[in-house]
Amino acid sequence: MKVFLDGTPFLIEKTGIGHYAENLLLALRREDPALELGIYTISMRRAHHLAARAPSVRDMAIKGLNLPANLLYYAWWPRFSRPSAEDLLGSFDILHAVNYQAPPLRRARLVTTIHDVNFLRFPDLQSRGMRRFNLTLRSLVERSALVLTDSEFTAQELLELGLAGEDRLRVVYPGLHPAFTRPRDEGGAEEARLRYGLRPPYLAYVGNLHPRKNLAALIEAYALIVRDGLPHRLAIIGGGGLGQLHDREYRRLLERVEEVGLRDKISFTGYVEDADLPALLSGADAMIFPSLYEGFGLPPLEAMACGVPVVASRRASIPEVTGDAAVYIEEPSDPREIAVKVEGLLGDPALREDLARRGRERARLFTWEEAARRVLECYREVVGG
Repeated sequence: MKVFLDGTPFLIEKTGIGHYAENLLLALRREDPALELGIYTISMRRAHHLAARAPSVRDMAIKGLNLPANLLYYAWWPRFSRPSAEDLLGSFDILHAVNYQAPPLRRARLVTTIHDVNFLRFPDLQSRGMRRFNLTLRSLVERSALVLTDSEFTAQELLELGLAGEDRLRVVYPGLHPAFTRPRDEGGAEEARLRYGLRPPYLAYVGNLHPRKNLAALIEAYALIVRDGLPHRLAIIGGGGLGQLHDREYRRLLERVEEVGLRDKISFTGYVEDADLPALLSGADAMIFPSLYEGFGLPPLEAMACGVPVVASRRASIPEVTGDAAVYIEEPSDPREIAVKVEGLLGDPALREDLARRGRERARLFTWEEAARRVLECYREVVGG
């Protein structure tokens, strides 16, 4: 069986979809050494970078196609069925769309992963690139033999929106990044924290700066925490993957930080490499994740793997990930509730220890080995065994 996955997420700083594609490819190779794997991308300006930026997977075919992606995906292919993916890539059995887009197919079967549909739920908060997904999502799902989702929540979203029926939906939970399962080097961790200007005690948020992440409310809540006398800094860890939207949100958040007089108390680290993230997370006394909408939510899982207690909103898919190993924010738009929950956690050593234990146990449930086994079952299902 020969499978091609969309490698477009490797052309930018790796965010959630990039991590998904990379770790799935590596796990598929481990689970089935005989599986023929390939990745492709269509990009007029960046396709030639794919080979240099792709993960190192044994015997993987790499096809970087210097073609006008936006013209093809959003103008030409919705009207015409040529050139097909087989015309561009040769013969194969399955195309796995992991980035909300796929060329037309002649004989191969389409498997699509829908990570979330936040661009449908929050249409006014999107970059232009994300808004384009609205144009082709329904067609993509209709063409798919199976639709994979990262959570039961996203599967229900697709059902409610009338995009897919239960017969074609399969929930496959992502796994924990291998960087969080390696033995910890405390000396190296301290060095990494210093490189990003982080010294304990601090609180951490991890993720991009999209408005649905609710960072404005987090900053307001942190101002209340500081006013109540707690000594912790706030580290906003991560960024990238949003283009101009990231720049706009960063300026907006920084302006608010200046207004509340916390410029010397809040650190924006910018994009963090995979190898450094466990060090930055493990140094925090708590991880705060007030997001309004997640298709899965990797950062709470990563914090739990580090033994860091989590305060998270009880929204969307987040409870599927954190289970009984988090303190929940019932109304994440309320900064006072966020502050109260964080202060309560920091003032209760027994609760912190209990959450750290339960978090580590729960994080072990999410593995890429299991995800790869489930995905392989889906591949075999659509090609008839």
